[in-house]
Amino acid sequence: MSRFGIRKKIKGLMKSKPEPIPEYSVTYILPDGSEKVVVAEERYSLLMASQSLPSPIGTGRRAGGTCPDGYCGLCRVEIEDGTGLSTIKDNELKTLEDHVKGTDHEGRPREPGPPLTEKTRLACHTRIIGDGGRVRVAALVDFDALRGEQ
Repeated sequence: MSRFGIRKKIKGLMKSKPEPIPEYSVTYILPDGSEKVVVAEERYSLLMASQSLPSPIGTGRRAGGTCPDGYCGLCRVEIEDGTGLSTIKDNELKTLEDHVKGTDHEGRPREPGPPLTEKTRLACHTRIIGDGGRVRVAALVDFDALRGEQ
């Protein structure tokens, strides 16, 4: 091997490789009572990670899509164990309160939502930051209802 080949080999070995993104597991308790463990990258939202479920978390939007601003309040979940999940922020709490009151969203009226508990969170705002979270899901997307009668 020439001296240029050796230099090229050494440079290749010295290049820093990007750090792998950590992945953590979260347990989803589905509406039928079954449990499904999902492994997702750090900082994924519970809504994003739910794409690994048989059907994603229901948001009341077509095919489980998210609202454009994250403030519709329709992706409500109940946190059974908050280990490894981000804490609630002021804007998420305000969104939940607005949904309970039935405050208009995106210029459209909406029905008042169910009352809040200390476990209530929004799946689009709750981030995965470690292992161990347990989340009770109220509704999944019903793909058959989206297709309509065939």
